[in-house]
Amino acid sequence: MSDIEILRDILDAQLEMVCRFTADGTILFANAAYARMMQSPPERLTGRNLWVFIPESEHAAIRAELAQLTPDNPARTIENRLEVVDGTVRWTLWRNHALAFDDQGRWQVAQSTGIDITERKTLEDRLRLMVEELNHRVKNTLMVVQAMAWQSFRGAHAPVDAVENFNARLHALASAHTILSREQWAGAPLAEVVRQGLTICNGGELGVGGARRLAVSGPDLRVYAAPTVSLVMVLHELATNAIKYGALSNTAGTVAIAWDVQDDGSVALEWREHGGPPVAPPARSGFGSRLIRDAITRQLSGEAHLDHAVTGLVVRLVLPAQHFDPPAAHPAFPDLREDDT
Repeated sequence: MSDIEILRDILDAQLEMVCRFTADGTILFANAAYARMMQSPPERLTGRNLWVFIPESEHAAIRAELAQLTPDNPARTIENRLEVVDGTVRWTLWRNHALAFDDQGRWQVAQSTGIDITERKTLEDRLRLMVEELNHRVKNTLMVVQAMAWQSFRGAHAPVDAVENFNARLHALASAHTILSREQWAGAPLAEVVRQGLTICNGGELGVGGARRLAVSGPDLRVYAAPTVSLVMVLHELATNAIKYGALSNTAGTVAIAWDVQDDGSVALEWREHGGPPVAPPARSGFGSRLIRDAITRQLSGEAHLDHAVTGLVVRLVLPAQHFDPPAAHPAFPDLREDDT
């Protein structure tokens, strides 16, 4: 047996599909696994153009990916669909590696090694549908709770403020749920969690002429699903308090929200108000203070420190590292005063 025959046997024994092709898509070699996927003998694939097996709707995206193969970065991973002989469409995952380039650095020959991921994609679609159905049911439940609460409050002649506060908290809870739904319940960027918690602040435009009065900064961190709801609710309470009694109750006060990763991996988030009315410690602990302490210390095993300084409320929250993904190598989250969203 020649060396070429031995190499062919080795490639045909692989479970992964292997296809070597030129820049125009002409197939130079296909192993047995690729041939089985395409339901065609290997010898009938050689010389054919691989683009005929790829749905036309995906051509532009795949060509754009392959165009990024360079001598310095010769490898690229792509997910795409293949349409086999019987018309069946299969999802595949490919590791594309350029093997030859011309004088201008454009690739001329590449080889792809791939696997069939149709089953995985089918399960992902089913999971997405289940999550969408769960989201729909939860939102309907929140609407029912809101309607029941409204009727109950009205019958009891409750103060209008109490009804509005309850509805605002429900909206904050729904916002937290929206984040998790959008992220498939895999957590969310901390910056987005903060944004949702500050929804009641109208994006920070609370001053005369729409002046920005919120400054938000911190490294790019991702919060797991469990603490997301608690953080949104805590920030909502802090924002509500600031609007009613604190730095956002006048036309000049400001609030700075910043977070950072500590040496032990925990994350410290600080809420600092400035320029509002003089602050004095409350005579008794209100709902917001109890929520902050219960959510952070009991539910998340963190620390919550409230300092009712005369110059403005300062709240420092410390959450264990277990609630976050490791920090990514991205720039700090931009200050909301410079953000047009």
